[in-house]
Amino acid sequence: MTDWLDDLRLESGPPFLAMGMHALRLDEWLIVDDDRAADLAVKADLLRTDRASVFAAMDGTHEASAELLEMVREWLTAHGIAVPTSDADEHPLIAAARLVQEDLALLQYVDGEWVLTAGAICFPTHWTIGDKVGLPLEGVHAPVAHYESELREKVDRFHDRLAVDRPAWRRNWIVADTNALHLRAYGGPIHHVPVIQPDGSPMWIRSERQTLRRLQQTDAIVFTVRVQRAPLGVLLERPDLAGRMLAATRSWDARKRMYASTGGALDQLNEWLERVAGGAHPTT
Repeated sequence: MTDWLDDLRLESGPPFLAMGMHALRLDEWLIVDDDRAADLAVKADLLRTDRASVFAAMDGTHEASAELLEMVREWLTAHGIAVPTSDADEHPLIAAARLVQEDLALLQYVDGEWVLTAGAICFPTHWTIGDKVGLPLEGVHAPVAHYESELREKVDRFHDRLAVDRPAWRRNWIVADTNALHLRAYGGPIHHVPVIQPDGSPMWIRSERQTLRRLQQTDAIVFTVRVQRAPLGVLLERPDLAGRMLAATRSWDARKRMYASTGGALDQLNEWLERVAGGAHPTT
């Protein structure tokens, strides 16, 4: 299912960033689909073989994590999904992460700032939880092009005002040269895709559906991230979306282009989008 493509924010910049928050219905807090078993298997493998890169928690996060685990169990049960008994010796945030396709993170108010205090992040988009745990929101988002000038104050105010009974959701997107769920942090030169094929391969549209909920008992904020992907070629049947994406990517300045590198293939992506948006599907 690719209905989520219509939720993508594809406006031209500047500004290049927007909160794009929407009210969240609690019955739509999480997404469960046919990939659940496969996604949870990938999570389990990462937690077994590479836990240090996908999980981190500061002291003082156990109570909020336990509250989150109970919320996850209740939501799944209410939606007819069998929930196995969790290992009592396991950190409750890991136990919660094993049950859902979303990545989970906790934000807590520490010394006047919202701080990322814990996370089970198995499906990151070029970052690791170990590099960001303990950082305030400004530090977490430091690599994001134009965050300081366009979003920092809005994001801070949003977290301050987020109410228990008013959760929210938003989306972001990139185009990547892989459909892998776990994208490690950049560790070397950006890989350059040699060519984008007429069918759009090897490129994928990668979107993060993000939700934020304030926990009633501990006052922490839970941040969920569900990665959804579609082959770039789906736009062959949606020239309207291709045109909007092209307008957005053409508007990017150098900082935005570098941050949203699209695997180093942005110029080729724009050429491909232009052909699709013009109604002539690529043939060479």
